[in-house]
Amino acid sequence: MATKGKAKGNTGERKIADFLTKLYDAKFIRVPNSGAFLGGSNNFRKASLDEGQIASFKADLIPPSHMRKLVIESKFYSDFPFHNLMKNADIPLLDKWIAQAKASADYGDFWVVVFRINHKGSFVVFDYEHYPKFSLGNHVKYHSNIVTDFEQFFTENKETILSMVQTAGT
Repeated sequence: MATKGKAKGNTGERKIADFLTKLYDAKFIRVPNSGAFLGGSNNFRKASLDEGQIASFKADLIPPSHMRKLVIESKFYSDFPFHNLMKNADIPLLDKWIAQAKASADYGDFWVVVFRINHKGSFVVFDYEHYPKFSLGNHVKYHSNIVTDFEQFFTENKETILSMVQTAGT
C-alpha cells in the first residue's frame, strides 16, 4: 500500500497527465511505480537502453512518442514559500526539483517541473533561455528560470511547445 504522500503524488501526476492528454489529444501517462527511473543517480541505466526506452523513463510522466523531447517532473506539496519568489531568495526545494529535471533531460530536451500546491494551484518552472519563445501571463523569474501558471502556460503555448519537443519523423 502506498504511503499517503506517495498516493498524493500519484494523484497529482495523473491530473497533470489527464490535462496534457486532453490538451494535445495524445496520451500522457505516469511512469510505472513513479520516480524517474533514469534521473539523477540512475543515469547510468541509459547505456543499456534504446532511444524509446530512455524517452519512456526520463521523468515522472511519459509523453506520447512524438513528443519525446518533453521531460516533465511532477511534484505535489502542501505548502511552498511563494514569498521567496518575490524576493528572489533561494528556495532549496525548488532548486532540488530543477536539478532533478535537468539531470533527467538530454541535450535538446525541453524540461519542466510542474508543481501543485494545496489550495494554491499548479505551476510550472522552466529554463529562462526559452522565455522569448512563449506567451506568458503572470510569471516571475527565479534565478535562471521562469515560474508561471501550469494550465495557462501549456494552453497558450501548446503549438510552440509541440514544435520544440516533436521528434523527427513524426
